[in-house]
Amino acid sequence: MKWCGKCKVKIVGTENYCPLCQNELTKLDPIEEDLFPTAYKGTKERHMVMKVLAFLMTLIGIISVFLNILFPTKIWWALIVIVTLICIRISLRIAIAKHRNILKYLLHQSLIIIVLALFIDYVTGQNGWAVTFVLPIIFTLAMLVMYLLSKILHLQAGEYMIYLLLDAAFGIIPVIFLATNSVNTAIPSLVCIMVSIISVTALIIFEGTAMYSELKRRLHI
Repeated sequence: MKWCGKCKVKIVGTENYCPLCQNELTKLDPIEEDLFPTAYKGTKERHMVMKVLAFLMTLIGIISVFLNILFPTKIWWALIVIVTLICIRISLRIAIAKHRNILKYLLHQSLIIIVLALFIDYVTGQNGWAVTFVLPIIFTLAMLVMYLLSKILHLQAGEYMIYLLLDAAFGIIPVIFLATNSVNTAIPSLVCIMVSIISVTALIIFEGTAMYSELKRRLHI
């Protein structure tokens, strides 16, 4: 077994160069080849992250209920927050179970919900609620779920590149809605655009070097 100091991964086989970054591999001592501690540590960290997320979501739900009671409005917005948190939790669970094609799964799931919402909006009289509310909310939730999964599953550089493109697309589409006056209120679209800009900026700052190296490797530059 060999070790890539750049990617921080163990490579099984006879390769002399890392298949991810083409960095020269170093051979590990037999004592260092035990995979169980690494796998166990990753599983333990994942469980801890999920527990922290569950606690934060519960906390947000409780605070939302109390704020809604203290400052009542015509719309029971705390219920929307709770349902949204539950949806995020369910999406995370399903996505982790299908982690091998996680970004493809999220994209397909989002597209199915969007097509269904547009169809219902069309059947019920084209009131525009799908474009105004459903699409920006789905895009925003998808970006949040992708961010959480990137921390839980430790995505590779190639997956971060797809993640970056999806975040950019989720931000550009609401801009088109606003430019064509297709929405009844701009708030959901503006929130979605803001989340997209923050996500793209964070990816470029924190994962830009790894993505650039992966792009050069794939283009053989």
